[in-house]
Amino acid sequence: MLRAAVLHSSPRPPWSTARLLHALARAGFETIYIVWDMLGVKTGNDCRLLYRGRCAAFDALLVRGMGRGLTPEKLVYRYGVLDAAERDGVLVVNPSAAVRTARDKMASIMKLMECGISVPDTYVYESPAAALRTVRQLGKAVIKPLMGSLGLGSFLVDSEDTAYYIANLLAELNQPIYVQRYIEKRDARDIRVFIVDGEPIAAIYRISSTWKTNVAQGATPAPAPLNGPHIDLAIRAAECLDLIYAGVDIAEDTQGNHYVLEVNASPLWRGLYKATGIDPAPAIAEAVKRRLKR
Repeated sequence: MLRAAVLHSSPRPPWSTARLLHALARAGFETIYIVWDMLGVKTGNDCRLLYRGRCAAFDALLVRGMGRGLTPEKLVYRYGVLDAAERDGVLVVNPSAAVRTARDKMASIMKLMECGISVPDTYVYESPAAALRTVRQLGKAVIKPLMGSLGLGSFLVDSEDTAYYIANLLAELNQPIYVQRYIEKRDARDIRVFIVDGEPIAAIYRISSTWKTNVAQGATPAPAPLNGPHIDLAIRAAECLDLIYAGVDIAEDTQGNHYVLEVNASPLWRGLYKATGIDPAPAIAEAVKRRLKR
């Protein structure tokens, strides 16, 4: 029997992760839920990835959370764990390199642009003065953490005073300053498209009374059509970043232009399920199974 481990930083499986464990079991996998401190890495020819101090015996490792508030050293180590798993022949989902790129907003936005995918004008600096000049030029901008999720730590700025304080705070925290042109969204909503193996599984509008449209920040999910320019854009974005599955966030501006804002390599889908009744977990499980049988 194929063995699939689902990896997270939470002691107990969150909702989306629990759905994935259930779908994997129904697809015929022996499943196990693990957290990061159960894993380790060693040198040697017998194995590189350790689980509870012994050679890990996984066919697939599904990464559902890298963790938050990590030091640079711990983040590098965790990427190294995923690399070690791949060197041992374990199928890592999403792949280690793809997770690394998607998590890094600067790297992902640059790669998306290179793939010819529409993204908002984006600037990254260490200098608060340079960030302030850019906000002055753009008029209205979003300042985000270089790594983050759920809309946490993102600020909409439309004044130099606000930009000055946020940029200087980030500089004092030794953080880069990520500045992105704000897209005035049509009908105060954006679109999340869930892609598995190059196919759109479901799509939702995320409607909000504030500028943040994350469901985790209180936005209301509603079904969105599975056709149109947002679907093609989402498929291309997931393919560009080499993701087996992804949640692609797209903004449509008031003129009908579409932009990829972000691509999530370990998306949650409770809001999507609530709005559409579609659970992507079985499709993810089948995508993993297909790859292992090749």
